[in-house]
Amino acid sequence: MSDYLVKSKLENKEWQIANQVRNHTFICDDNGKGHDAGPNPVEYLCGSVDSCIVMSAGMLIKAHQLNVKNFRVENYAKTENLGHGKSVVTEMQIKVFFDSDMSQEEKEKFLAHILHVSTVYQTVKEAVKIYVELA
Repeated sequence: MSDYLVKSKLENKEWQIANQVRNHTFICDDNGKGHDAGPNPVEYLCGSVDSCIVMSAGMLIKAHQLNVKNFRVENYAKTENLGHGKSVVTEMQIKVFFDSDMSQEEKEKFLAHILHVSTVYQTVKEAVKIYVELA
C-alpha cells in the first residue's frame, strides 16, 4: 500500500495550475488561446493511464526477461459537453504497439497481464469506457 500527496494551486496566470509532487513541479493549463504552458487535465488523465500501462509493461518485461522492444501507447480520448461548463471523458481508445517474436496469442496474453496489473488503468476503466487494441 502506498500513499501519495499532490499539491495543486492556481497560479496568477489565468487557468494555470502548479502541481507539486515530492521534488517535482508540473504545470497544468487550458489549451485555449494564450493558455498553453502545459497539458490540460484530460491530457494529464490520458498520460497517467498511458504511463501506468507502459510502466507495468516495463516491469513485466524486466521481471520475466521478455524479448519486447519499442513498447508504446497511443490514447485518443473523447469528451462530451454536458452544458453549463461541464464535460466528461466518455471513452478512451488506446492502441498498444511493441516489437517481439511472440505469437499473436502470446502478445494478447501479455497485454491482458499488463492491463491486469496497471493500477491507473484498472481505476479509470471503472468510470470511463476504455477500448484497448493491440496494434
